[in-house]
Amino acid sequence: MPRTSSAAAVAALLLLSGGTVRAAEPEPKEAVRRLVLTAGASGYESAVRAAIRASLPSWAHPVEDNLGNLSVTIGSGKPHRLLLAHMDEPGYVVTQVRPDGYLRVQRLARVPLPALFDQFHVGQPVVVGARAGAVRGVAVVPSTHLWRGNDSPMARTAADEDLLIDVGARSPREVAGAGVALLDPVVIGRRVVDLAGGWLAGPALDNRAGCTALLELLGGLEPVKVAGTLTIAFTAQGLADGRGAQRLAARLAPDEAVVVDWPTAHESRTSTSKEALLSSGPAVVAPSAGNRLSADLFARLSQIAGRVSIPVQPLVHSGTAEASAFAAPVRVGIVGAPILYSGTPGQVVDPRDLAGLTRLLKAYAEES
Repeated sequence: MPRTSSAAAVAALLLLSGGTVRAAEPEPKEAVRRLVLTAGASGYESAVRAAIRASLPSWAHPVEDNLGNLSVTIGSGKPHRLLLAHMDEPGYVVTQVRPDGYLRVQRLARVPLPALFDQFHVGQPVVVGARAGAVRGVAVVPSTHLWRGNDSPMARTAADEDLLIDVGARSPREVAGAGVALLDPVVIGRRVVDLAGGWLAGPALDNRAGCTALLELLGGLEPVKVAGTLTIAFTAQGLADGRGAQRLAARLAPDEAVVVDWPTAHESRTSTSKEALLSSGPAVVAPSAGNRLSADLFARLSQIAGRVSIPVQPLVHSGTAEASAFAAPVRVGIVGAPILYSGTPGQVVDPRDLAGLTRLLKAYAEES
């Protein structure tokens, strides 16, 4: 079976420079590494949710709703502010077991992804979330020798319907014996790579980085300094039209919502290069006609960052599905740690940006 790799993904894993040097920040490397190594396709976030719950401080009393959102609420009264980050990652679901033991899959995520997203998986290890535990496999496409002319998947960009998952079974009976069944989730194999300059590369950094920032925030938050009500939430099905955020919007009716995420599709940057984006501080998405974000909240977040000496980068973007879950008069903002090669198996983050994001969120949470 042929193997294909993306130049972007290879570059992400082989990057040799750590970018601009800044003053040292605490590096939440192990926290983000733990979450990245935990698989959680959209709608199948239970393992990620369990890892987050196990990392909460002892004073936290998490609430889990029937969609799978996990939230911690501090304080009472007005204003009610909500910080949220989605737990899920793009992935697939098993749709067919072939007579020869191969699995067919269909993509789960409903958000725009790189055109080569499916191609990135060809020849790569994958994890099937079987009922009895994780089953290892590899994503392949039929050999080009078995196709004629332009019908070959390798003559064009591979799509999810071209992928076959090989778990080492030779029949449906052997597939069942391995514990794999229809509708089981499939995601890319888990691996985190340490790069020069302190950077990390791996899958699902958007948005396990956001979840890590909220966990780090809870670990260092002083609840007595929180005015009004603050809810910190880890949402399910963020990549499925922001369903988790929609549920929270209806249930909590917050006055203000800050989405902690790195917008993955069609980023428009103020930086001159992708590499300049890392090691330059967290990003704050600016309000525009396309995203309906709050100009007041954007200004406040920028002012808070200046007050605690955190460099931030304004980002122009059309927004996210989670941000769109909140309608006026809710004030909505988006902040996040910059991610290179988002939507690929080789995403890259600078943990110092993540530490800066956590400090920004802490200053916002404790704002009087």
